[in-house]
Amino acid sequence: MCRTTRFAVLIYHRLIRNFGESVPQLMNKKLLPLFVVFLLSPISTHAAPSNIFIELLKALETQRSGTAKQAPIQPTVELSVDRPVVTSGETFILTWSSSGSASCEAKGGWTGDLEISGSSRLQSYGIGERAFSIQCAGDGGDVSLTTVTVRFAISPEQRNTQAAIAAVFSTF
Repeated sequence: MCRTTRFAVLIYHRLIRNFGESVPQLMNKKLLPLFVVFLLSPISTHAAPSNIFIELLKALETQRSGTAKQAPIQPTVELSVDRPVVTSGETFILTWSSSGSASCEAKGGWTGDLEISGSSRLQSYGIGERAFSIQCAGDGGDVSLTTVTVRFAISPEQRNTQAAIAAVFSTF
């Protein structure tokens, strides 16, 4: 085995020792051309083998870091309510979960910062419909609002009380 080939094998084994089993896959892309240039260059240019080793290490690190980076994931969020119709005065539970998120915020019928996943027990009040929304953000951007609607209704007892009060006031 000639001196150049021995040196190339030595460099290859050092790369494997320093960077692990990913070297063979990366050799196909960036490192193999450098090895070919090294092997075909005149022996006088091999006077500084450490420079070639440094270039190979740089190429490997560039390949490794380039393959390790992934595009940021677009955050997703789901929001649900335990029941869509709630009698005024009762509680209901909103539950949410998100992925790819760094932060979440409540909007609409509730407000404030929220954990990435969780649940919240809320008190219903009045009658009518209320929209509860959540928006989460992450490295992949913001999620458009995810909303659930809850209808607040009055119970038959509340309706009877309301009718009795209305009847009393109508006599004045």
